Amino acid sequence: MFLWHGKKINQDLVDFLEDCGVCQICQLRYLKARGNEYQSIKETFQKLNIKYEKLDDNCSEESAMKKPRKDVCSTCLGLFSKEFQQCIIEAILKTDIEKYDYRDVVVAISLPMMLQIRQLSMWYGLLERFSSFIDMEKAPDVPLKEAAKLILNPIICRELHRNYEANGVQINVTLAHNKELDELVKLQKLHERAFPRPPSSKRQDISRGLIEKQYIPKRLKGELFKQFFPVPPTVVAEPLNLKSIELLGPTIFVAGRYCKLTRELSHTPWILNGHRVMKDSIEEIIIRNVTPLLCNDQSKVIFMSSGREDVDVRCLGKGRPFVLEISNAFTTKLSSAAAYRIECDIDKSKKISVRHLQIVKREELVHIKSGEEKKRKFYRALCMLQEPASSDILEKLNLPQGFEIKQKTPIRVLHRRPLHTRPRMVYSLKAWVHKENCKILVLDIVSQAGTYIKELVHGEFGRTVPSIAVLIDRPIDIVALDVMAIDLDWPKPIKNSHFDE
Repeated sequence: MFLWHGKKINQDLVDFLEDCGVCQICQLRYLKARGNEYQSIKETFQKLNIKYEKLDDNCSEESAMKKPRKDVCSTCLGLFSKEFQQCIIEAILKTDIEKYDYRDVVVAISLPMMLQIRQLSMWYGLLERFSSFIDMEKAPDVPLKEAAKLILNPIICRELHRNYEANGVQINVTLAHNKELDELVKLQKLHERAFPRPPSSKRQDISRGLIEKQYIPKRLKGELFKQFFPVPPTVVAEPLNLKSIELLGPTIFVAGRYCKLTRELSHTPWILNGHRVMKDSIEEIIIRNVTPLLCNDQSKVIFMSSGREDVDVRCLGKGRPFVLEISNAFTTKLSSAAAYRIECDIDKSKKISVRHLQIVKREELVHIKSGEEKKRKFYRALCMLQEPASSDILEKLNLPQGFEIKQKTPIRVLHRRPLHTRPRMVYSLKAWVHKENCKILVLDIVSQAGTYIKELVHGEFGRTVPSIAVLIDRPIDIVALDVMAIDLDWPKPIKNSHFDE
């Protein structure tokens, strides 16, 4: 606590604030009280040798700071009154807070801007009464929002039987006042006088941040302020009112690996000219099976993966890593049994399978996107020649040392990707003849992530150099393509996956 300059000044300050209709909690704010000093007004006043107003017999000592006043506090507009605290608690209890599987909460309170103007008005009032002790740039009080955290959070947590924790369910409390609009109209007029702008410039919207930055006695003369607002602020009959209560659960991340088993499924919803081209997608299958247990609004779930396949390409082996970003989650837990049931439900689609489903930390998302082009992808391509494969062709296509290519953005993706020529590494190439058709080659390709394999095979009219077609000096086309492996050991394997050996 910041002590004023002696016992008499402290008492004079409290007497002045009392005359201005300021509640005892706000009196403590102007005495720079911190932490537990708000929990016992009497004890704090006694420490400062300040006279303490005796409570009525029917008021308990514990409710000292909540004692009702005849009028609403001129600076907080009843924010710290017992009645208003009870109003907030009752409103929270009427929400669906019980659906959240958390014992922790954090309260965020949004205050009307007119409260900032009232704090400024009191600042000018204190400057007039205690000019030698009040700074022109540094506010004389503990900010309302900070005091609200110190005072209201413990009370709300106690009434809800929950703990205060920054990562818990966020309770967003929005407050308003019936006179707010009238006050803002006057504030706009004051702003145009105090901070004039050229006629041709756009009108400046007044925000909380703007008030905090510009509306201080150092930058705004008290005489001008008093033309629009009373100094000190007057007592009002109406307190703040509760505009809304919103609950927001934490954001969680669910990771896993998926295998794509069909050649007729897009990676994400495929919509062309407002019409769906395909009825389903990998993203939608995963989201609709994973999220019902964890959140209400599937539309806000974000799907991310380490690369993607074309519609007609399968993804086999251990699968492709993916992660779901789920905001406003009901829980931060996903049991092994629940994960197993989700994996089984996804399997029923016969289109994809999922393994190693688990909740991961935000920091782990770096594995999905960072160094994407340095990752290696393993492919198997079924390719068709116009003639039987010869030993000469096989020799040219067995290149364990690899080679570099220059690849222009394929024509088929130019509608969503910019035109560039990108260098890409083919780390190794191996070929053999299909046992049932000597015109069919099977190619095992290990390449840098971001390589377009179909274009690597046929060359796309010379847009990929060199291509497989160039290496063998013969036309060749790709019939089918599979992703066999992705060089990313994440997320970690876990037991709930029914694919584990």
